[in-house]
This record gives sequence, C-alpha cells and structure tokens, in this order.
Amino acid sequence: MQPAAPGVSRRQDLRHLAAWFLVGVVVAVLLQWLQVRALGGDWTGLVNAGQQSSLRSLIEAELGPVATVGQAGHDGQFSFLIALDPLGQGPAPDLFDHGAYRYRRILLPALGGGFGLWGGKAALLGLVVWTAVGMGLATAAIADLGGDMGTRPWVVAGVLANPGVWLSVQLLTPDVLALGLALTGAALWRRGLRTWGMVTLALAALAKDQYLLVATGLAGWEWFRAHRRPAVALVLGAVTPLAMWSIWLTATMGEGLTPRGNFSLPLVGILDAAKGWAVTGAKDVTFSLIATGGLLLAAVVSLLVRSAFLRWLTWPWVVLAVVSSGWVWNLGNNSLRVFAPLLTVAVLGAGSLIGPRSPVEAPA
Repeated sequence: MQPAAPGVSRRQDLRHLAAWFLVGVVVAVLLQWLQVRALGGDWTGLVNAGQQSSLRSLIEAELGPVATVGQAGHDGQFSFLIALDPLGQGPAPDLFDHGAYRYRRILLPALGGGFGLWGGKAALLGLVVWTAVGMGLATAAIADLGGDMGTRPWVVAGVLANPGVWLSVQLLTPDVLALGLALTGAALWRRGLRTWGMVTLALAALAKDQYLLVATGLAGWEWFRAHRRPAVALVLGAVTPLAMWSIWLTATMGEGLTPRGNFSLPLVGILDAAKGWAVTGAKDVTFSLIATGGLLLAAVVSLLVRSAFLRWLTWPWVVLAVVSSGWVWNLGNNSLRVFAPLLTVAVLGAGSLIGPRSPVEAPA
C-alpha cells in the first residue's frame, strides 16, 4: 500500500486534532453544566461571587441577583469584573486584593468581555466559552504532542481527567486557557512552526504569568541542543508582551510586577501548609494530596523518561511547586489548579515510557 500524499496526511492530522479539540470543549461544557446544577441551575453561579464579597454589588449591578458561593467567593468574580473593565478605569481594581496582580492575567477576561465592549450576560457567556476553548486546545495539543512522540491516545487523560483543569473550567479562572495556549505553543514549536509557537506562548503568559515556565523550558531545551538564537528569541518573544502590560499596570495601579508572597524557601511552603490540611476539610485535603501526588509523579517520571523535551517541560514546574509558599499550598483548590500542568506532563511522560519511542526523539 502506498503512503498517503503529504497533503492528505496533513488534512487527516487536522481532522484528528479537531476531533480532540471538540472532545475537550464538550467535556468542559459538561463540567460547567454539572457545576450549575449543583448551584441550583443558575448560570450566574459560575461567577463564584461570595455572600459577603465586596464585589457582589458590582456583579449584581450587571447580572441581577446571583447564586453565591461561600462567604468570600472565588476567582471567577475577578475574571468577570475585569472582563467588563479590562483597563481598570472603574471601581473594581480598588476593591480587589492586589488589583494589578489580578489584572496581570488579562487575556481570558479581555476575550470573554469582548475587550470591554460587552455587558454582563455576554461577558459571562464569553468566559464560559473561552474556558471551554482552553480545555479544547489543551486536549488537542496533548494529542498532537503524544502522537508525535509515539504515545498511546490515553495521554489526553492528562487534561481530560485532570482535577485542576476541571476546577479552572468550573470557577472561570485563567488557568485552563493558559494551559491550552501553552501546550499549543509547545506543540507548534516542536513541529518547527516557531513564530506561531512563540506568539501562542506569549498569549499563554498574558493569560497567566506563571506559564512563562513553558517558554522557559522550551528555551532551555533548545539552548542545550546548541540552538542558541531560537532559545533567546523564544524567551524575549514570550516575555515582552507580559512585561509591557505589567509596566503599564505598575504605572496606572502600582505593583504590576508583584509576586504577592507566592514564594518561600524550598519545601517550606508545602510543609507549612501540610500542618493545616487536617482542619481544612476532607475535600480540600483530597485536593492537596492530589496536587502533591502530581508533583511527586512528575518528578519521578522526569527522571525516567529518555526525552529531553519532556524533562525541560517538567523541571520548571517542579521547581515552582517546591519554592511556592504556604499561601499557594494552604488550600487544595488553589494548589490543584496552579500545578495542574504537573499532572499533564506526568501522564504524557508515562505515555512515552509505556508507548513506542519516536524515532525523532533522541536520548538526552
């Protein structure tokens, strides 16, 4: 049998990736629907406004009475208000805990709110759609990376069965869109589409700044393969838009570059947080244990894989988790979302160990 022509093969690849993208989107919408059902069938619950939140009045001025979540609420309320006011000209930034820090993750709310042109209901729908798109992108990108590395299709479980991704989709936080863009950028870069890869990785950083780690890891991989110019270009291209936006935030709101107490000495944050896990409730303890397990699994798999590409995707996230403070690790809901990429790359790495090794993937 003669091999398919290159054009036919590319079309087949695109159809394959489009199918995985749709699977990711459908799973995301299903997760959101389940969350809405749990909140009494009110889609405004996805904003996650707190009963005692100082932001609730601003949210209800746009949406009317909303389904509330707990006393303080969750990060979806920040996403929603930034979507309505992406330049921070209204009262919301002054009510945020660290306004510039929240505004630094601008991409999801900017897209969700039509860059500030849409009203409340349209902005809520936009956030729902773009978080689902993020899960679709992440699923398709993992399928592409796994296929290129010769793994089995089950590696998409690193996204579809990732509790941190689920939480981001249901809480309307930027994590899932950042993950989808970062993995897409990595897949594009690996395929040699460097300009598109760099642009996509820059967008991932604008979605959530910590996803610069993916660009940094890819740059390290290129640097140690003696591809110095692409490595430097990748870092500069990914960092520059975020740096410019952060400088603008510093000029208009102050502290646009703040790390906000997210870092500590290695392992101190995890150990300090672990002392309080017993009193945070069974659900949150479970989340914390899954996040910790993802860190350990990713670290072990990174030592076993033959792929330097996978190791460079993993190591920056392992370092971040180890030096993150108790403020990050205290609540499993937070750590599970923040370190969701660790489970993703761990599953991809496990797939590379179990599946056949790709001929294009050289040992380190």
